[in-house]
Amino acid sequence: MITGSASAEHAMVEPTGIASSSTQSRTPAAAKPLSAVDEEYELQIRVNAPGWTKWEGKQIETSLGDIRQWSNQTVISFSILNTSDQPVEVVPPQIQISGRALKKKREGKSLTADQLLIREYRLSTTRIDAGARADGVVVFDRPNFKQSTEKLFLQIAQADQVDRPILIRLPFTPPIAGGAR
Repeated sequence: MITGSASAEHAMVEPTGIASSSTQSRTPAAAKPLSAVDEEYELQIRVNAPGWTKWEGKQIETSLGDIRQWSNQTVISFSILNTSDQPVEVVPPQIQISGRALKKKREGKSLTADQLLIREYRLSTTRIDAGARADGVVVFDRPNFKQSTEKLFLQIAQADQVDRPILIRLPFTPPIAGGAR
């Protein structure tokens, strides 16, 4: 499992370590209590048949799990399926807020896009073998407000196509409130 966290200075997240495989059994006496993020991650791993979304020109399919709000943070669980006959490498997930900025009539419209700071994430693997699945959870600070033209997206990218990421639309207000934290 790949884990990550970010300092307040960086919008992109780098893996901070590799933990033991998620397929190993946990013994209650030896294991310490799971963090709230680890609990969300474990729930996503246990989803047997997520609803997959196909993306044109991509070797992977995606599925969103629960979207929760913990105080001012949003937690999103997701899965990635490699439907090709070759291994695929993915980069750590990102959260993007983008929209159209209205300008004066002569200048027209322009696009805006910013990466939001990811506080923590879990990703079972970055290399997904043919037919295999990766599960993940991402935690980020949801903005208190946005412009009407802006949208939130979970950004998933293959390592060989980072300039063409998959953008999965997210609700600005998570449907599930409360939970841990």
